[in-house]
Amino acid sequence: MESNKKPLVIVAGKVRVDGLAKLAEGATIRQWQESTPMPRETLKEWLRDAVGLWSSKHIKVDADLLASAPNLKVVAQDSVGYDNIVISDLTAKGIPHGNTPHVLTDTVAELAFTLLAAASRRIVENVEFVKQGLWTKQRPIHIGRDLKGTTLGIIGLGEIGLAIAKRAQAFGMHILYHNRTRRKDDVTQNLTYCTKEELLAKSDTVLVMTPLTDATRGMIGSAEFALMKSEALFVNVGRGAVVDTSALVTALETGQIAYAALDVVDPEPLPKEHPLLATGKVMIVPHIGSFTNETRHEMALLTANNLMAGIHEEPLPACVNEEVNYK
Repeated sequence: MESNKKPLVIVAGKVRVDGLAKLAEGATIRQWQESTPMPRETLKEWLRDAVGLWSSKHIKVDADLLASAPNLKVVAQDSVGYDNIVISDLTAKGIPHGNTPHVLTDTVAELAFTLLAAASRRIVENVEFVKQGLWTKQRPIHIGRDLKGTTLGIIGLGEIGLAIAKRAQAFGMHILYHNRTRRKDDVTQNLTYCTKEELLAKSDTVLVMTPLTDATRGMIGSAEFALMKSEALFVNVGRGAVVDTSALVTALETGQIAYAALDVVDPEPLPKEHPLLATGKVMIVPHIGSFTNETRHEMALLTANNLMAGIHEEPLPACVNEEVNYK
């Protein structure tokens, strides 16, 4: 690479133009422009001369891919989650990975609570009731339930989970939570720590906010749904594969639980003929937890800034594997 040229960064899919404009200030960009996922072999070829990679959730970044990128200094992705990134493989190569924490906390919390509230009042079904012209013929049939005085159980109460809890408390809900480790501030935050089994049995709404790891994959299955109240609402805004989808279908079909509201599913995207939709007891939105203009703008800029820092061997503003972040 000639010294007067900007460092090469591969952008492995379509991203926001504001992020690209920021990145272009200090890098030469080669971008995959197709709507289909970038073929792995093509990405390997492009990475031979690249110092940075703007990855996407469709690409597995592991030792096999890194073997084709001898000059790579940084990988970044415009998301908080990184279950498609083998962090240990990046760390072994001394390559930092940048993600986008904090900027989407409130946005995801708003979406999670919106799902909870809309499902509790059966908003979607009542909108359809009016659209189908039934209101002129009969009284509404989809009765909701109050939030005040009910119990919300949150599995995975980190930064976003806490933001959800505060919104629920403002509506008069009681909060149970389960984490691998108990929070030191739970008493002052009016949060009650309990085992996962206790949470499932006592909660009127169970909300999952955990990342996808080997430990959490399929952690909510038949045994967990069997512990829940028959009138319970199940909400997932974490990762789809944390839940055994077939077990969820069975739980809804048999009345083990009453309803589900989901921002994430497995598989994703969900085909219209999927049996989960056929239950008639689910409200699903297409993974829009951070899908607002303001938040996506901030995520794109942070991703660009992570890459800009990395290609110049400066500390990434948001680094997952801090042990190899540049000093």
